[in-house]
Amino acid sequence: MPVPAFAPASLFMRQNLPRLLARYRIRWAAEGDCMAYFVVSRSSGREISRDLMISLNRFSRRIEIIRFYPQFYTRPDTKFFSAASLYLMIHHFAQFFRIAAPHQVFVRTRPEVYAQFYRSLLDFNFHPVFEMAGTIDLVADYVRSDIDTSMVASVPSADQHAAFKVA
Repeated sequence: MPVPAFAPASLFMRQNLPRLLARYRIRWAAEGDCMAYFVVSRSSGREISRDLMISLNRFSRRIEIIRFYPQFYTRPDTKFFSAASLYLMIHHFAQFFRIAAPHQVFVRTRPEVYAQFYRSLLDFNFHPVFEMAGTIDLVADYVRSDIDTSMVASVPSADQHAAFKVA
């Protein structure tokens, strides 16, 4: 069965994205085909996570999740925020690069992270394609969404280059 070219955001995302965005801002910086994302607390203005990076592999037509450690587990009352932030970032990334069809979303992770997180993301159809040496490669079909990503703001231009420095 062919994958639809456009899908509305699920009820889960329509409920959890506003909760996420009421408490946190998502910012981005771009360098080439890579984007770094940052989660900033609205109440304190502090960055709670910077280990979020997505890259476009134009040759293989893949959106590749390079790093995704949003650190919500360290904050109270943030259940489902990791799922909502990943969904928002992938769709922001795809809109930024004007990705249409057909692309896949790729991530290399540990089998337990797949079992506890990626397998439960019903807005994506992540499934294993390769497993070796304690890692598992997952892919999902990218399906455009009707989600508005305009609230994801750019990091000020003076800070763009610093966003890609390894700490």
